[in-house]
Amino acid sequence: MTKRMLSIAIAICFLACGGGEKKSGAGAAGDKTLVIEFKGSPPNIDARVGADNASGRVFDLIYSGLVKVTPQNDYAPDLAQSWETPDDKTIIFHLNPNAKFQNGQPVKAADVKWTIESMLDPKFTSSKKAGYASVDHIETPDEHTVIFKLKEPNGGIFDNLTLGILPTGADTNIYKTKPIGAGPYKVVDFRADDRIELEAFDQWHGGAPKIKHVVIRIIPDATTAVLELRRGSVNFEVNTIPFESIDEFEKKSDYKVVKQPGSVYQYLAFNMRDPILSKLLVRQAIAHAIDREKITREVMRGYAEPTDTMFGKGHWARAEGLPTYPYDPAKAKQLLDQAGYRDPDGDGPGTRFTLTFKTSTDVEANLRAQVMQQMLRQVGIDVKILSSELGKFLDDIGKGNFQMYSLSRNGIADPDFYYIIFHSSNFAPSGQNRGFYSNPRVDELIMQGRATFDREKRKQIYAEIQRILQEDLPYVSLYHQQNVTIMRSNIDGYTTYPAGFLLSVPEMSMK
Repeated sequence: MTKRMLSIAIAICFLACGGGEKKSGAGAAGDKTLVIEFKGSPPNIDARVGADNASGRVFDLIYSGLVKVTPQNDYAPDLAQSWETPDDKTIIFHLNPNAKFQNGQPVKAADVKWTIESMLDPKFTSSKKAGYASVDHIETPDEHTVIFKLKEPNGGIFDNLTLGILPTGADTNIYKTKPIGAGPYKVVDFRADDRIELEAFDQWHGGAPKIKHVVIRIIPDATTAVLELRRGSVNFEVNTIPFESIDEFEKKSDYKVVKQPGSVYQYLAFNMRDPILSKLLVRQAIAHAIDREKITREVMRGYAEPTDTMFGKGHWARAEGLPTYPYDPAKAKQLLDQAGYRDPDGDGPGTRFTLTFKTSTDVEANLRAQVMQQMLRQVGIDVKILSSELGKFLDDIGKGNFQMYSLSRNGIADPDFYYIIFHSSNFAPSGQNRGFYSNPRVDELIMQGRATFDREKRKQIYAEIQRILQEDLPYVSLYHQQNVTIMRSNIDGYTTYPAGFLLSVPEMSMK
């Protein structure tokens, strides 16, 4: 091969392998394309169905609800430009007359009514139904007025009114991959486990997005995620790359790294119908056997803080001084003995019993599971980790098919979320009380908490709920994760949301 031929070959390889322009942070689709990294593929992007983190972040971009969450965990107008509550069981929403769906069709009151009612249809499968249990009926006196009539007062109903509104008649079989929303971006192409391509909807009522093209890349492998961000084929990520890789990007002038306290809540969940885990002494022992400080230090590399409640610091409903379970292996062993599960051979290889721990194939999730596996082994509990791809994992826990699992909740705006995950009327699979927790006092308090709009009264009620949950331990609260966003330096306008939401993307720009 001549030197000239060799030079041509090198140049071709350089371009084909992603050299040159990709290092500028342009991304695969050009300088004005925002390329966002996701760990997993959303299984369903019908707003009425998808309940996982990946789906939720896509919803931030393609849908608009009646209201939207603010960075301060309050609510702001979205499709509804204003509202009033003439009494404790009535909410009147006035729609923005300029709001349109991405097919150009105006958003009308009938669409709002149909979206909610279609989800509540007994034939429709959705774990989100429980959030609307207090709705008696919806009235639409004109095209731009929606009146929610409640069976009883519900101060937490607004947390469910961020639901993306769909056009009347939307077919869930189509909308799971090709939805039409009223949000800032429309879906152009959805390739499961690969990418989602979005295009700006310039008639969005919130104003034409500045970045016209967004590509969501699905990159479950942590090493690949770092390489793609490094080479510029991805130019924006929130909480996706390994924590040990963050320092690398902080040292480079062509990247921005934004760190903020977060409300992403990691927990360990128990199946309360399990013969072993139904015993409080066993759950208490497991809580004492887990060194949360070590997990935040070694697994999360310091980018997390242990918590005893799902509410992050600064949240109005967060209770302090709750019962806690400090790391104490000796106490854990004592509690297991009291529960009737004695260690057959002390420090020998014998175990008290075996539990299964379900998780996804995510690297961080598996590392966290392995660390807890080792901790529980030290007190005589054998743990078998069962990893499966995200869709199968979510399907299992959604049906209550597990003994233990660990997952995160991406920030709770309103404490009425307790109704969805802990009220005894919401057992899996129709609801999100996946561990089948039941406590009549908690049920009573949850209903009291949603029966008033008085925040001070609600704060007292939810403080008692948090105390009882810490005593009953349907969950072991692990930590709140810090939000870490990494982007190319040519990207401006990003606003951090405690739960890592992508709601500020329409306001962002690229130089």
